[in-house]
Amino acid sequence: MHLFMIGPGGVGKSTVGERLAEQLGYAFVDLDTQFCERLANIRDYLKTDGYEAYLEQNSALFEALSVELRHHNVVFALSSGFLATDIRPDIVQRNRQRVRESGRSILLMPSKDVDVACYSVVERQLKRGFGLFREKEAVKFRQRFADYMALGDIQVFAMDSPEIIVNKIIAAL
Repeated sequence: MHLFMIGPGGVGKSTVGERLAEQLGYAFVDLDTQFCERLANIRDYLKTDGYEAYLEQNSALFEALSVELRHHNVVFALSSGFLATDIRPDIVQRNRQRVRESGRSILLMPSKDVDVACYSVVERQLKRGFGLFREKEAVKFRQRFADYMALGDIQVFAMDSPEIIVNKIIAAL
């Protein structure tokens, strides 16, 4: 079975996903890491090829990984815009369908309150050292918030430690 960690950047998909995989005895795959290892640094790719090309390549990479790992139990940490962006809705819908058909999705979000969640996510993103801008990140988060809230077979709203979040997910599984 595949489990998919979904949500905006900075919510802990990779950290929680890796610990969840360890607890369950699953493999762990971070889609962003795989993109960087197999194709290019994401920031560089976005600068040279644009977001639409990135979405296309990221979706194709996910499909290839899904085929490679179809007989394995895997926790995937998906990219933040993989299931929620207004660019190329056809790709987003296809990604959503693939996730639905391949396993269970787990939405991580700091809060159900858009203002609390936005503040938390933007602060985390700015601390990651990617050269992001507060206002741009806040706008992007608010644009995607409703889409995220409609996703997830399991939804976890928490600002707890990764260990506590993992325990909540295991209890919900």
